[in-house]
Amino acid sequence: MSQIETLSQPQTVSMAEEWFQLATAEHFWMQWRHRLIVRALKRAGGRVQRGLEIGCGHGVARDMLERDCGFPVDGCDLSRTALELARPGKGRLFLYDVFDQEPSMLEHYDVVFLLDVIEHIQDETSFLLAALRHLRPGGLLVVNVPAIRLLFSDYDRAAGHVRRYTPGGLRKLLDSCGVETQAVEPWGMLMTPLLFVRKALLCRAKRSEVIRTGFVPPNAASRLLLHGMKNVETALPFRMPFGTSILACGRLRTSVNA
Repeated sequence: MSQIETLSQPQTVSMAEEWFQLATAEHFWMQWRHRLIVRALKRAGGRVQRGLEIGCGHGVARDMLERDCGFPVDGCDLSRTALELARPGKGRLFLYDVFDQEPSMLEHYDVVFLLDVIEHIQDETSFLLAALRHLRPGGLLVVNVPAIRLLFSDYDRAAGHVRRYTPGGLRKLLDSCGVETQAVEPWGMLMTPLLFVRKALLCRAKRSEVIRTGFVPPNAASRLLLHGMKNVETALPFRMPFGTSILACGRLRTSVNA
């Protein structure tokens, strides 16, 4: 277990704790998202000395970033239960509420990651502005969110989501918060039919089984298929016109933190 530095009081978060047991580095979706994040960082360029993942949960995404990107990533979350699952890494782990605005962390990071976080937040604008104050002027923000509003299902409710996004809506949100968006990339297009099927099937699932049924492939054949979809889509030399998720990145305008 990693050492957790307590900067804020722990809080109940709108995230199903079971998800942390299921979202491993071997899961096809975690690998798919990670592959796109690494590619986005390379395209963005610039030197990164330290990153911060806000809402890092059990630290799996943080582990993958440190392994493949070569810089330390600090992680923070409001759930001590989730943080206690995290492994030691190059960066530090904080029990921390970004609204507390710890002075030593403000304007401290070259890149901030919000990986499937803001869809849990009712007041997304206030949260995003608080998160951005941890970036150095000109620093990079990387955001991932679920997409296609028609796909909102019992899985989203069980996971604590309050919305899904459109590319235009996400770009507008980032722009309103002072982020000069460099890329907004839908992904997971090949999964779209499967998620419509999932939405229908989950209507009949027991509430206690929704997260597992909605996130874990049911057998080896389906796992192989989904990994194949990941490999095909990420190998294509063009961006998807739509997808079940959206990855966006952009740089903080220098006037925001002034």
